[in-house]
Amino acid sequence: MPGQASKEDRLKPRLLVAFLGIPALLWAIWLGGWVYALLITGVVILGLWEYFRLLRRGGLVPRPVPSYLAAFALLAACAHHVGLFGQSPTWETLGLQFFTIVFLLVMALQTVEVLFPSGTAWMNLSVNVLGVLWIGGFGASFILVRSADFSSFGGTVDAAFRLTVSLYASVWICDSLAYLLGKRFGKKKILPLVSPKKTVVGTISGLIGALLTMFLLGTSGFLPMDIFSPVHLFVLGLIAGGAGQMGDFVESRLKRDFEVKDTGALLPGHGGVLDRFDSLLFVMPLTYLYLVLVVLP
Repeated sequence: MPGQASKEDRLKPRLLVAFLGIPALLWAIWLGGWVYALLITGVVILGLWEYFRLLRRGGLVPRPVPSYLAAFALLAACAHHVGLFGQSPTWETLGLQFFTIVFLLVMALQTVEVLFPSGTAWMNLSVNVLGVLWIGGFGASFILVRSADFSSFGGTVDAAFRLTVSLYASVWICDSLAYLLGKRFGKKKILPLVSPKKTVVGTISGLIGALLTMFLLGTSGFLPMDIFSPVHLFVLGLIAGGAGQMGDFVESRLKRDFEVKDTGALLPGHGGVLDRFDSLLFVMPLTYLYLVLVVLP
């Protein structure tokens, strides 16, 4: 049937991207270090590129040069903090680096708007800074989570690797259950003005799926329970299923403003890079904050 063939045609590239992409991503996470940092750098740059395309579609004027440079600098600061350039600096140094980068970015964007006026100066300034902080700043936290230092707990397993994989898995399970169960059983829309297809049933199903995934990974021994207690697993599941879905809603709101279905088409069958990493852009920074403030001594 034509309709069925059409669905199969859409499914093939989706499965192919997943078949090739998931092993490549797991390999990069396993290697960590510069390999994973470079992968995340690519994700951030492509995400910003998609974001700037949306801005142009809405009649705004992106300023790619200062924005890309600032995003690179934020990523480099986090890579520096975890020791990829040698000695790891202190938290105070990382904070000063972030402040300096944002300070210089705002100054550079204001200067560009004065020298090359576009007619929407303050709106351009706002959306460019937002894009760098959201995609570049939040994206830099991926590096921090993968390189978190659990050595004080002892043991020989790479807990940071296992935690990173668990976060990706929980978010993916959350997205899949939210879509499948929401489509099958959901009736009441949760935020119709933001994402008209998402339902209350789907949202709750996704949250439960993320919690169960995190607990299963802990009780199975994949996540070391001497580091991640049941309380930690519960909080991490809430972050993956709760904050992750909020990240998805945020991106849905952005797409609705610019009247697009996907942010791009770089990943056939999946949309753009932002479509795949929107949830994780909320999950990773919150996870790292939780690690630093609660889990790590």
